[in-house]
Amino acid sequence: MEDIKLPVGTQAFILSKMYYGALTKSLENMDIERYFSVLYFLYNNKNCCQQVVCDNLKIDKTAMVKVMDYLSKAGFVERKTNPKDRREHFITLSKKGEKQTKEIVKSFNKLDESSFNGISIAERKAFEKVMLKVCDNLKELPADHLTFNYKKSK
Repeated sequence: MEDIKLPVGTQAFILSKMYYGALTKSLENMDIERYFSVLYFLYNNKNCCQQVVCDNLKIDKTAMVKVMDYLSKAGFVERKTNPKDRREHFITLSKKGEKQTKEIVKSFNKLDESSFNGISIAERKAFEKVMLKVCDNLKELPADHLTFNYKKSK
């Protein structure tokens, strides 16, 4: 196939779509259909506030409330109000969430290894370093707020 030039953002979108498609397929037997990245983040960042999740995953506050409502209702997370600031909520994985998220972490790790098959550790580290730098550069540019819809896929 001929090499077709695409903008970096389009390439990143295609990569993300393929990656999360494979991740969703690998986790299709679980009783959760989405929000894998939120659970993964909470697994690695114990008892953090909701705003930290928003900031790190670039999820807007309104959407995050809906995400947390879903995860709470499904029994994956627990919200605790900060006694020093009632507007702030600490989010922790429930026992069910902890158990399920261990499987999600395994799937992410396995998919990462498959994704970098045939790529040296040095190339992988360079790729990750460049991605972080591109993200940092984009943070400096003016942009409209863009949200993604986390609807259940079929």
